[in-house]
Amino acid sequence: MRHRINKLKQLNTGAKKKNVFVRNLLTSFVKTGRITTTPKRAKVLKAETDAFFSKLVKTYSRYNTEAESKRECIKIVKATIFGEAEGKKVILEWLPKYL
Repeated sequence: MRHRINKLKQLNTGAKKKNVFVRNLLTSFVKTGRITTTPKRAKVLKAETDAFFSKLVKTYSRYNTEAESKRECIKIVKATIFGEAEGKKVILEWLPKYL
């Protein structure tokens, strides 16, 4: 039996390189607001971006106070986004749009 695999997320790189590559694409997207790339990479980036921001929104709504929520969101952003300025941009500008 042939089990179907999701070929969308295959970028023909190794597992570690794919993770770093997608994080780098996400950081560039946050930094500039737009990105020029291939259609396959754009689909992967869209899926990763949606998952990233939905995780941030769920984490933000889980805690009672705003300080606790922001603290946990900052942990997630630091684990995903390269660069301090881009991380601040996500927390201060992009996250309030999704709430």
